[in-house]
Amino acid sequence: MESNVTPIKFRNTAGKRRRETLAEGKQGMDFLLFFAVCAVALFGIVMLYSASYYKGLSEYGNGMKFVRSQAIYLGIGIVVMFAVSHLDYHFYHRRWIVIVAYLGVLALLALTLLIGREVLGAKRWLYIGSFGMQPSELVKFMIVFCMSYYISTHHKEMGSLKSFLVLIGMTLPHIALIFLQPNMSMVIIIVALTAVMLFLGGARMKHLLSVAGMGAVGIGALILVAPYRLSRIWAWWNPWEDTSGRSYQVVQSMYAFANGGFIGQGFNNSRQKLLFLPEMENDYILAIIAEELGFIGVVVLLAAFAFIIYRGIRIALSAPDRFGSLIAFGITCALALQVLVNVGVVTNSIPSTGQSLPFISSGGSSLLVFFGAMGILLNVSRSMKVSKLPSFKSDGEEPSARAQAK
Repeated sequence: MESNVTPIKFRNTAGKRRRETLAEGKQGMDFLLFFAVCAVALFGIVMLYSASYYKGLSEYGNGMKFVRSQAIYLGIGIVVMFAVSHLDYHFYHRRWIVIVAYLGVLALLALTLLIGREVLGAKRWLYIGSFGMQPSELVKFMIVFCMSYYISTHHKEMGSLKSFLVLIGMTLPHIALIFLQPNMSMVIIIVALTAVMLFLGGARMKHLLSVAGMGAVGIGALILVAPYRLSRIWAWWNPWEDTSGRSYQVVQSMYAFANGGFIGQGFNNSRQKLLFLPEMENDYILAIIAEELGFIGVVVLLAAFAFIIYRGIRIALSAPDRFGSLIAFGITCALALQVLVNVGVVTNSIPSTGQSLPFISSGGSSLLVFFGAMGILLNVSRSMKVSKLPSFKSDGEEPSARAQAK
C-alpha cells in the first residue's frame, strides 16, 4: 500500500549560504576572532576561580560564589555573541535606533544617580532585582554607534566646525552624568574614544588639537579641586611613601608581580589573593595572573588581546562601507582602551582607577556587553571582501540599499 504522505526533504541550508557567500566574494564570519574571544573568556573563568575562591569562602561561605555567577553569564554571553553576529549591522543604521539608544542610555545614567547603589563612595551600579549593571559600560558602544551613524550620513561635512561641535555635544550629557557618579576613568576612556572616532571620521586636526588642549586643562582643574584625585596622583608618583594607606592596593599589586617572576608560583599558589590584595577578582585580577603564571602568562594573555584587536582592525579595514568600518574600528578601540587602562593601573603605569579587564574580571553585565559588541564585530566580518582592502561605495550607495529602504 502506497503512502500519500510526501517525504520531507532536508536541505543543507548552511552549506548553501556558505557557497552563496563565497560566490559573492565574501569570506563569512571571522571564526578566528570568535574562538579567540571564547578562549580568553574561558581562561578568565579558570583564573577567576583561582583568584576568588578564598575570598568567596571567607567572606560569603561559598568559594564558588564569583565563579558560578560568571560561568552563567559566560554561557549566555557566547549565545548572545553568536546570535548578534547573525543580525545585519545595517539594522543599527536607522535614525530611530540611534535615538532610542542615545536617550535610553542617558535615562539609565540618570536613574543610576537617583536610585543606584553606592559602592565605595561611588554610585555606578543600577540594580533590577538581583541583576546589577553599570550603565556606563553601555556608553562606550552607544557613542560608537551614534557617532558612526552621524559620520556616515554627513561625511561630506566632517571637515566643518559645525559637525565637529555636534559630535562633541553628543557625548557631553553622558560624560557629565558619568563624572557625577563619579567615574573619572570611564570619562577618560569615553573622551579618548570620542577623539578616535572624530579622527577616523575626518575631523580637522586643528579642531581636535584645540579641544584636546581644553580637555587637558579641564582634567587638570578637576584633579586639583578634588583632594582624593590629587591623592591618587601622588600615590601613583610615589607609591612607597604610604604603603599601608593610599598606596596599599597598588603596592600589593606590585608585590604580586614581583612574586610571580618569569614563570610564576604556579596555578592556585598566589599569596596575594589571601585577602592581601583588594579587588583581586575584579580590577586587579591581572596581578594574580602575574603571580601565578608569571611574566610568560601575562605576555600570552596580552598577545591574545592583541590578536583580537588585530582581527578587529582587519575587519574594519575590509568592511564594505563607511558605517561598517567605523563601528568595527570603534568597538575594537573601546576594547583596546579598556585593556590598556587596566594594565596601566595594575602595573602602576598610570594612576589608580577602577576599570575591569574585559572577559577576565568578575562582572556579568560587563561580560555581556563585550560579548554583544564582539557579535556586532563578527557580523561586520561576514560582509568582508575576500583579500581586499576597503572600497567604500559611492555617496549614493552609503549605507547599503537595505538600510536606506527601511
